[in-house]
Amino acid sequence: MYEYSNNSERKLIVRFFSSIGFIATFSMSSLAFINSSFLLSFALFVSACFYIWAFSSVKGLERSASAILYNLYALMFYLVVTGGVEGTGPIWIFIVSPVTYSIRGLKRGTFDIILFLLAIILGFHFADRFNIYDYNPEQLPLRIMLSFIIVALLSGYYEYSREKYNSKIIALSQKNELLATIDPLTNLPNRRFTMDKLATFKKELKEANIPFVLLLADVDNFKKINDEFGHDFGDKALIHLSKTFQKNIPKNAIASRWGGEEFLIILPDSNLENGMQIAEKIHNSLKNSEVQHLENSTSLTLSIGAISASVERSIDSDIKLADELLYKAKEQGKNRTCSYTNLHKSLINLTN
Repeated sequence: MYEYSNNSERKLIVRFFSSIGFIATFSMSSLAFINSSFLLSFALFVSACFYIWAFSSVKGLERSASAILYNLYALMFYLVVTGGVEGTGPIWIFIVSPVTYSIRGLKRGTFDIILFLLAIILGFHFADRFNIYDYNPEQLPLRIMLSFIIVALLSGYYEYSREKYNSKIIALSQKNELLATIDPLTNLPNRRFTMDKLATFKKELKEANIPFVLLLADVDNFKKINDEFGHDFGDKALIHLSKTFQKNIPKNAIASRWGGEEFLIILPDSNLENGMQIAEKIHNSLKNSEVQHLENSTSLTLSIGAISASVERSIDSDIKLADELLYKAKEQGKNRTCSYTNLHKSLINLTN
C-alpha cells in the first residue's frame, strides 16, 4: 500500500471509501430490486457486503484496501459485460482512476489501472462475443475506453504532482527538524536534542538499571582566546573540539554543544571509571593537537565535570552536579577532570 504518513490517515481513507462504496452500491441495489433487475440487485448487494467488511477490517489495511479496489473492479467488469441499466453501466468506470490512485499511490495504482483497462477491454469483448449486451452505436465501447484512458492519465499526473509536492514538504520538514536539533557551527546535537536523549537514558536507568555517565566540559580561557585571536579563531576552536570529541568517544556516545563553549558528553551503558578514561583520552588528544587559523595557532584545554547518573536525582540535578564538579576542576588549576572520587581525594589532601 502507498506509504501515508501514519496508520490513522490510512484507516481514514479506507473507512471513507468503504462508506461511500457501501452507500452507493446498497442504494443502487435497492433501486435495481424495485425495478425487478434482480441479478443486478444481487451483484450490487454482494458488493455492498464487501464494503462493509472492508470498513470493519481496518486492522488489516492492505487487505481492506485490496477488498475495496478489487470489489470495485469486479463490479465495474460486471456492469461493462451486462451493460447495467439500459447500457449506462460502463459510465461508472470513470470513478476507478481517482479511487485507485488515492488508495494505491502512483506506481502501484498505475499497475492496477493497466490491469483494469485490460479487463474492461475483455469485458466489452465478452459482451459482444456472447451477445450478452449489444452496445449501440458500435463505436461507444471504443469512445468509453479512450475517455477512460484520458481520465486515468489526468488522475495519474495529479497523483504524480501530489507525491512530488509531498516529498518536498517531507524533505523540508526533515531539514527543519535537523536544524532544530543540530548546532550549525559544530554539527553536534544541540541542547534540545540532548535533553530528549537524557530523558530516554534516565528512563532506561530506572526501568532496566542501564547506567550512563555525563561529562560536562568547558573550554579553559575561551574569552582570552577570542580576545587575542578573534571570533573566527574561536569558531575554529569549537569545530576542532567537536572533531576531537567524535574521534575519542565510543560510537554509541553522544557529544553535544550544551551552550557557548560548554559541551555535554553522554556515555551510555558506562560507569564512572570508563568515563574518566574517555575524559583522559580527550585531554591527551587536545594536548597533542593545535587549532590553526590563518597565521595563528594554539592548544586548547578543557575542564570537565564527570558524574554517573543516579536514579535518585533528576536530570537537572545531574547536570547541576556535573556543573559544580566542572568548576571544582577549574578551581584546582583547569585542564583536568573532576569527579566524586578524585574530588574526595583532593579534599583529603587539603586537610592534611
